[in-house]
Amino acid sequence: MNTVIDLSHPIVEGMPLFPGTLPIKIKQLHVVEKDGFAEKQVTITTHVGTHLDAPAHMEKNGKTVDQLPVLQFWGSAQVVDVRPFVNEPIPADLIENALNDDPPDFLLFYTAFAEKWGTAEYFGRFPVLSLQATDLICNSRLKGIGLDAPSVDAMDAEVYRVHHKLFAAEKIIVENLTNLHALPPAKFWFGVFPLKVKGADGMPVRAVAILNGE
Repeated sequence: MNTVIDLSHPIVEGMPLFPGTLPIKIKQLHVVEKDGFAEKQVTITTHVGTHLDAPAHMEKNGKTVDQLPVLQFWGSAQVVDVRPFVNEPIPADLIENALNDDPPDFLLFYTAFAEKWGTAEYFGRFPVLSLQATDLICNSRLKGIGLDAPSVDAMDAEVYRVHHKLFAAEKIIVENLTNLHALPPAKFWFGVFPLKVKGADGMPVRAVAILNGE
């Protein structure tokens, strides 16, 4: 039997948001007791919680969520432990082995910052890819990357070089993952399907890992 691991943070009012993001609002419009059905109104921006960045997030002519093929959101994945690289860029040689021979469709970078979710430290200094490592990813067959931190660029970045490089190569980025500690070193299946909103530059996702059973 396969094991499914949820890699997503729940979306709730008051949840951690990237500085400057509008707050989430969840309003109960109808209840079963009174109306015979329940319905909520959820007001969110496109880059909250566990979410996907499409190239249109920062590239003027980049593809939007609905323009990306659905298979861009599904494939094999492998975790790379980058916890030691808080004070230095993640080097290219750390991911070279994962991209040799039979590379996965996605690399997920385990920073352990999901443990800081809900604290001010979460938006602090987390591991970030070096430009050399980013170039290696851009020149690979990867569909995209993910991480359990708020961004692929540093919080104090003025020019989002890693974002721009990945988007120019039509890679997707999944940010604010969680539970990466529960994933094996071997490959597994990974899915991050967004709502198909026309023209969307990104979208929250229900990210999941599916581990093959014995």
